[in-house]
Amino acid sequence: MTPPVQLTLLGTPSITGRSGDSRGSSFQGQALALLSVLAWAGDRGIPREKLLALFWPEVAAYRASHRLRQLVHRVRSGPGFGGLITGKSELRLDPERAVCDLWEFIEARKSGHFERAVELYGGQFLDGFFLHDAIEFEHWVEGRRLALEREYHETLEALAVQAELRHDTVAAADWWGRLAEHDPLSSGVTMHLMAALASTGYRARALEQARLYQEQVRAKLDASPNPAVSALAKELRKVTVDRAGDAGTLRPLVLGVLPLDSWDGSPETQALAHSLTEELTTAVSAVPGIQVASRSWMAGTHEGAGDVRVIGERLGLDRLLEGSVRQAGARMRVLVRLVDVADGHQLWSQCYDRVVGEGFEALDALAMEVVEAMRGHLSMER
Repeated sequence: MTPPVQLTLLGTPSITGRSGDSRGSSFQGQALALLSVLAWAGDRGIPREKLLALFWPEVAAYRASHRLRQLVHRVRSGPGFGGLITGKSELRLDPERAVCDLWEFIEARKSGHFERAVELYGGQFLDGFFLHDAIEFEHWVEGRRLALEREYHETLEALAVQAELRHDTVAAADWWGRLAEHDPLSSGVTMHLMAALASTGYRARALEQARLYQEQVRAKLDASPNPAVSALAKELRKVTVDRAGDAGTLRPLVLGVLPLDSWDGSPETQALAHSLTEELTTAVSAVPGIQVASRSWMAGTHEGAGDVRVIGERLGLDRLLEGSVRQAGARMRVLVRLVDVADGHQLWSQCYDRVVGEGFEALDALAMEVVEAMRGHLSMER
């Protein structure tokens, strides 16, 4: 039997009863807020004490408990809503009596049905909903809203990377484009989209995307755009088309950047290695003709496989950039290696000595130096 209640929480919230009638007007305010909290809690449920602290933190306990009982009774009394809220000390929604787009979104992500998850994400969590005089609830909503936006962002990124790894440049450009609409101020997303558009032969659109990013960063953040975007745009203007293939297309090299190892395992060196890995990934993403596996995929794969050939086979890579960071006092030594994943042979390596306390600008400059040197090797190799 079809569950009697359809709860929509992604985008403009609404509640549809058994007969299909919308109850958005009669279930506004605290009733809708209560159902939203219970839907988020899922099978775990939520203790009454937490609900009291969320909705009436400054009201005496006995009065707040009375208000909660009245609110639960009002929801249960609605036609077709009997039995929707279950439990005594802990309240939860009966999954046999309700369906919820939030539940479906979470389940789609868990099962790897990312396209379905994107379809289900109708907008921000409780978009446009406001509960008067409920600061704790508003803070709760904001936290969940940001968490879901991150999950949506990760889902689009996963789809884009999957498309790149199977060399479907058209699909990759589409997914990166949707991600750019969701996060237009991200230089990383912008560069991925530019590379994908260039790979499909739309270099003019890639250059237009760079311009839009730069304008929005200046207008909305009153800040300077990431110079890496300008550098990529400059490269795209002078890149040569591979005449051996279809006109207007590029032959991408798929490369992964493994998390740099920390020699001593100290928190300081680990943080340094993590920051430099991020900078290297961003810098190499700006090189035309190279597709880069996402940081999250590389980190997850690296944990489960020690052989670079296994990692490369899993993600469909051509090359891997790996290395290590060693810190001694105020100085650090960075060793990087470019490896052919087909046979595990080292193709190129370089060692760099730097002062640790030079800040993010020094890490960015070092990453650019590494990528330029690696790029020179790849040019000779090709």
